Amino acid sequence: MTHPHPLKDAMANRPKRPHESVPTPLLRGALARTSQDAKRYAQTGPKVHENICHLLADEYLDELRTRGEL
Repeated sequence: MTHPHPLKDAMANRPKRPHESVPTPLLRGALARTSQDAKRYAQTGPKVHENICHLLADEYLDELRTRGEL
């Protein structure tokens, strides 16, 4: 039996491009900070916070790719 994953469910119900209106420099800064946070949580925990950081970083990367910034 699989258990529901509320974080993944919440992320799946978000708009397709939630960061579309965010200026590119701000988005790059958010990506850098989120990556730092993910590394810190990977070392210190909790794991759920690390997972959230990775999901957000993936969204930022997707938006930057869509814009042709990567």
